[in-house]
Amino acid sequence: MTAQAQSGFGRLMKQWRQHRGHSQLELSLRAEVSQKHISFMETGRSRPKEDTVHKVVEALEIPLRDRNKLFELAGLAPQYAEVTISDQAVTPYKDALVRLLAQQDPFPAYVVDRWWNLVETNEAGKKLFMAPGADTPNLVDAFMAPGMFRDMVVNFPEVAWAFYRRLRSEALQAPADERMQELAERAKAYLSDVPEPLHLGPHELALCPKLKIGDTVINTVTMIAQFSEPNAIVLDELRLELVFPADAEAAAFFTMMAQS
Repeated sequence: MTAQAQSGFGRLMKQWRQHRGHSQLELSLRAEVSQKHISFMETGRSRPKEDTVHKVVEALEIPLRDRNKLFELAGLAPQYAEVTISDQAVTPYKDALVRLLAQQDPFPAYVVDRWWNLVETNEAGKKLFMAPGADTPNLVDAFMAPGMFRDMVVNFPEVAWAFYRRLRSEALQAPADERMQELAERAKAYLSDVPEPLHLGPHELALCPKLKIGDTVINTVTMIAQFSEPNAIVLDELRLELVFPADAEAAAFFTMMAQS
């Protein structure tokens, strides 16, 4: 392990620790590693062993892609599989997503990756947000740039700024991911003309899009699902975004849309 790589490991480890808001002592207690050793690893005075890196990344709850980066900087082999969604080993998990998407009809559902690229959607999702023949979108561009989504969402400022804050948090959690940093900056630029709301309305339990279809406002409830304890990067990064009706009128609308 070179001194440069060792110092790179220490810098990235410190970035993660500070992002999580932990002192060296707090990380020491969480990871069951001495505070002195934490300090030595961050300054490059100590070469981390594999079991120690495992303890640190678990304690900091670091995403798998970024864990591999830390293992590499520590001079160790990557620990988590880098396979694609089309890999045969991923087939049972992809099939589970496809089944969930189908079961979600007539309500929209989307599978997105780490960078908010649309991986898959169900029929309701295609009908609601995707023009026929359109390219598979990046949802940051599709939802935040001026266009159809802005016009469709009644509470766009609240939804868009919440989306941006979520994206910014994800970017902060991936300090070495230049692609994620650029995506967050692009999202912020899209909102340059959109005032940031200070808070939700007093009667809203959660922030969900309200869609204007013609003269009707469709109230929705959104949820996010992920695989539990994944051991492959692609599964760690996939998210299933589910849209449900918030009332009988919305349920009727989605049912009618499916039949059209």
